[in-house]
Amino acid sequence: MDQIMLTIPPKAEYIIVVRLTLSGIAARAGFDFETIEDLKMVISEVFNLFEIEKLKGKISIEFNIASEFLDIKIDLPGGVLTDNELAKMILQTLIDEAEFEKTEDGHRVKLKKYHRGV
Repeated sequence: MDQIMLTIPPKAEYIIVVRLTLSGIAARAGFDFETIEDLKMVISEVFNLFEIEKLKGKISIEFNIASEFLDIKIDLPGGVLTDNELAKMILQTLIDEAEFEKTEDGHRVKLKKYHRGV
């Protein structure tokens, strides 16, 4: 399994960096264009759920690439999960697995997208 780490400041203008990085990783992992677009939307919705500008420290994103799936872990320091039903519904529709964990210093979001047929 290959692992790629990315750390960004808690500013909305850096979401594009995460989306572009994800696009490259997902393309390299063999996902099709439509799935890559879905994954980029998922990332945006995660940041909508936590109001990125209100976070209290650097955001860490870990991408793990396996032959059958792409695993993404996002650590959001000081984040408070908002009650955004639309964002949650989009996540449920576009990602295979989504898990939200409360951590000592904020939240961790775990996302998993399987290749078709797996």
